[in-house]
Amino acid sequence: MKFALINPAWSFEGSTYFGCQEHHYPLELLFAADKIREAGHESLLVDAQLEHASVSSVKNRVSAFDPDFLVIPTAPSYLFWRCPPPELRIPKQWFAELGGRAVKVAIGPHPSATPAATLRKLQCDVALRGEPDETIVQLAARPWAEVDGCCWKSEGEIRMNPKLAVSDMKNLPALSFENYEVERHEHRHHVFSGSGRGAELEFARGCPWSCSFCNKTLFRNKFRERDVDQVLMEVDRLLARGVNYIYWIDEIFGVGKNVRRLLQELGSRQIEIGLQTRIDLWDEESLDLLAGARCISMECGIESITEAGRDELNKNCRISTARLS
Repeated sequence: MKFALINPAWSFEGSTYFGCQEHHYPLELLFAADKIREAGHESLLVDAQLEHASVSSVKNRVSAFDPDFLVIPTAPSYLFWRCPPPELRIPKQWFAELGGRAVKVAIGPHPSATPAATLRKLQCDVALRGEPDETIVQLAARPWAEVDGCCWKSEGEIRMNPKLAVSDMKNLPALSFENYEVERHEHRHHVFSGSGRGAELEFARGCPWSCSFCNKTLFRNKFRERDVDQVLMEVDRLLARGVNYIYWIDEIFGVGKNVRRLLQELGSRQIEIGLQTRIDLWDEESLDLLAGARCISMECGIESITEAGRDELNKNCRISTARLS
């Protein structure tokens, strides 16, 4: 079977989208492509945003490939599944113009939250709820009713597997990047001066907290870590191709027992890093590890100064007001 995995050339004109509009690695498509190859199928991965490619030029490549499945996300990358463009204008355009005989598969926050509406608005055949790293390839080999999170149209009705797809992070080996133009990506997320070649990677997924303001219940919810050695293999592959900054897209970087080993290993490599985290996960010792790993960008929410305020947001903050201040 053949899978065309397409990251559209995103346009945010007229959108209320408030995320970063620069290009970011489509990690969900990269993981899926490696799983497709592992299962003995073929994939074509096109990052039209990275290439500044028009839909017409991508259509020529897709038509020549003649895929059985056409997969398009509804958000620019895993990094922004939590705050995606609310409208579906871009994926709708790309599904319509790429056309062809392929089964049209939508992935992302919109099919995860509202699969029926996504199927209707995008005029696609399948909407995958949850994390698609391992489920995309299953569409070729298993009854769709057995694919976690799969929603599809059949005889005028919408059918659905009631489970949400939750990837086994230990089952995601190091990305090969053989099918990706690493050298074309220069954006260094949340670094606002200087220059270099950036990338985005993922060490852990999910968050053990349930803050009242956060949207994470339909995907990337349960906290899971990847194998440190596999992640370091990815780092080394990117270093060998000229990357000198990695932004970790983890919802909460710093949770889990293996992050300290990761930081120690990063400290021995010529790489700078950025991340998002909670301030109450760190102390003087672990902050020294961050410094040793050349952390130059760290996003932390500003905590409410009162315990009552933090309790109202269900923050379960680990440190006191005195310590915060």
